[in-house]
Amino acid sequence: MTTIQPAAVFDPARHLCYEPPASRVTMEELGLKDVGISPYAVTAPFPLFNLEGVTELRRNILSDEVIDKFTVSSYISAFQGREFTKNVAPFVHAAWTSPEVIRAVSEAAGIDLVPVMELELGHVNYQLGEGGKAGVKLSPIAPGGGLTAPSVTVSDLAHYQALADAEDGSGPDNVVVWHHDAYPFVCVLMLSDVSNMIGGETALQCGDGSIRKARGPGVGNCVVMQGRHVKHAALRAYNSGERITMVTSFRARDPLVHDGSITKRNRINYQWTVYRMKLLAERFTAMANQLEAQKAAVGGDADDEDGKGGSEIINVPVCQKWLEEQIAYLTMTGSQLMP
Repeated sequence: MTTIQPAAVFDPARHLCYEPPASRVTMEELGLKDVGISPYAVTAPFPLFNLEGVTELRRNILSDEVIDKFTVSSYISAFQGREFTKNVAPFVHAAWTSPEVIRAVSEAAGIDLVPVMELELGHVNYQLGEGGKAGVKLSPIAPGGGLTAPSVTVSDLAHYQALADAEDGSGPDNVVVWHHDAYPFVCVLMLSDVSNMIGGETALQCGDGSIRKARGPGVGNCVVMQGRHVKHAALRAYNSGERITMVTSFRARDPLVHDGSITKRNRINYQWTVYRMKLLAERFTAMANQLEAQKAAVGGDADDEDGKGGSEIINVPVCQKWLEEQIAYLTMTGSQLMP
């Protein structure tokens, strides 16, 4: 049985080991040119948390409180931990809101990002084994500590490889089925020792319907993916004692960048509403500042000689289209609220 112990306070110098991704798959390579908010679809796996950092994250998300009170099953995933608060998982909260982690994720994504909201920090996908939910509670705090893949023969390994090669996301045992994420970008962090794992890739659906598999990260490594705009699935892993991943959602920091986020869970009504209202406030302030700067560049008083009072800087069709987009955003905000 695991519990949250008096744990280490997150320290980027102590718990991070970030190195930029060596490569990225572009949206154009997937046949999704001009889709999304960044030219990049998904990164190659790259180091972010060291083993000590991973252990502290696991200490939070393998606690009895998280497993008992903050796990759900759905059509997307058989077993997820999500929406735990700062007091329940303090290390998780501190890590994903740190400037160092946000800066690393933004660099990988090719666009300046911020976490969407507190309740979307560090949700967890657990691959259930024969022990089910009770078996997850028995997972060691340290990755790989006391858990090893079952002893297998060469023929077993060949069989597992054949199964993994055949996975296309349509099977019932995948960790997460085909879906689009609710938010523009996600960072997917591996919290398990998967050195013996076969399979477990992320499957990406290309614009022509074909499937491309992205290699999964090792322990402490992550991938950053534009998951709102790329349909994907987390494929089943074979020959591995466990597979636990942590996912944090991000949006563009710039309020003027398109935000296609959605939600359908009443538990986050408050944080959802506040984040959307603040973003709209920032958008209107940024647009007003742009207009004032344009007027200042033109010069003249508010009631200048041509009698237009600066109205010449307003492109009416463009302005009307922008305002319609904000009305649509506000309408979407309301439509996602659940009683």
